[in-house]
Amino acid sequence: MRWLLALLVGGTALIAATNPRTSVLAFNRIQPGSWQLRSLDGSTPSQRMCVQDPYELIQLRHPGTACSRFVLNNEAQTATVHYTCTGAGYGRTTIKVETPALMRIESQGLADRSPFQVTFEARRLGPCGPQQAGR
Repeated sequence: MRWLLALLVGGTALIAATNPRTSVLAFNRIQPGSWQLRSLDGSTPSQRMCVQDPYELIQLRHPGTACSRFVLNNEAQTATVHYTCTGAGYGRTTIKVETPALMRIESQGLADRSPFQVTFEARRLGPCGPQQAGR
């Protein structure tokens, strides 16, 4: 019976590694719209972004780059995803959804040949405005 459980768990990890759009449970709780991302350590200026697809939040330091992803933790409120962007770096992002309008995003990795580590508090401001379409 243990080997069957190991096979099922291993198979799920393999599916997560090969499918870049593996369903991340915590993303079901995130409301699309305009979000304010505030760096908790002050190292990065606050930014606003229009989030239509929560998967955009995984690669904040590699926006728009095609990357492979591996889901490490997939729970209803918390997700951790490791991603690799060939030639551009990599990262590991943990998103904890407190409410549909409040979350914490922690990300670390390598971008532009430099290490990064950031923690953001993200708050939903409302619907996206016309000037925010896409970002």
